[in-house]
Amino acid sequence: MKHVISQNDHPSLPGNRIAGANPVARVAGPAISRRTFLATSVSAGAGLVAGSLGCSALKSRPESSARVAFITANLVGRVSGYRFELARWGEQHKQTVASTDAAAWRSICREISAAGFRAVDIWEAHASPEVMNRERAATWKAILDEHGLKAIGYGGGLSRKTLEICQWLDIPQINGWLGDNTPEQATALCREMGVRFNVENHPQKNAGELLKVVGGGNEWLGVCIDTGWLGTQGASGPEVIRACGHLVRNVHIKDVKAVGAHQTCLLGEGVARVAACIAALKEIGYSGWYAWEDEPEDRNPFDSAVRNRRWIEKQLS
Repeated sequence: MKHVISQNDHPSLPGNRIAGANPVARVAGPAISRRTFLATSVSAGAGLVAGSLGCSALKSRPESSARVAFITANLVGRVSGYRFELARWGEQHKQTVASTDAAAWRSICREISAAGFRAVDIWEAHASPEVMNRERAATWKAILDEHGLKAIGYGGGLSRKTLEICQWLDIPQINGWLGDNTPEQATALCREMGVRFNVENHPQKNAGELLKVVGGGNEWLGVCIDTGWLGTQGASGPEVIRACGHLVRNVHIKDVKAVGAHQTCLLGEGVARVAACIAALKEIGYSGWYAWEDEPEDRNPFDSAVRNRRWIEKQLS
């Protein structure tokens, strides 16, 4: 996923919160953006009641995977008819924040559920710190529940505001960047709020560079592997995964057409060695979610959503 910097920040699972975390109220608040980071790496109304439409959608949804999630950043091009340039990600982010009301969120969740997914990794533009509050978050959560979807990750920067959003939406982890926090500050903040943080690789080309960001990692700080960005950087995904070992706490499954660029493609048809990456994840005993990511600049990702979900499921079988 690409990272964007909001006015509140600087240069973007499985299971419940870690045992022993401080209990938190289920409320909702602002989040951070995260897509500018990506471009530089290569050089709500009423939704509290589940209506008959939501119920029928759940009844008719296709078979769903227990471990494959949908990353809502796949829909970065939705506000412009799935035509945009990656370098303009920030503009798409702002438009998405402005256009995502309860009706838009319900439509997104309906399509994700219809494609057979039962979990989502929420892009910060869909639950942004600039507009999210307790009441709005309650509506977002009700819509997720209405469509049988569990939020397993939040794609954004680490701050008290984004951690609050995770509390409100019952999200166990943020996958993104540290912002202005040191590893020590991040650890203390995550421990206080009861939500984990995983750094997502973009410019990093090896495990050492990745783990340095989180001070070597600990109970609260880990790694989110983005297979597509490892492919873009020409890094060996399987080697990075094995070296990070138990600190791999979330995974974004993406493929890209070529090293040195970030044009996404169908899983298994690019250079990211995604099948080998999944095999390496199995080797290290990874038991978390596999979040499918594809942010095309010229097509609707829902056209290949079922195909790519099934591709991942086949690798896991």
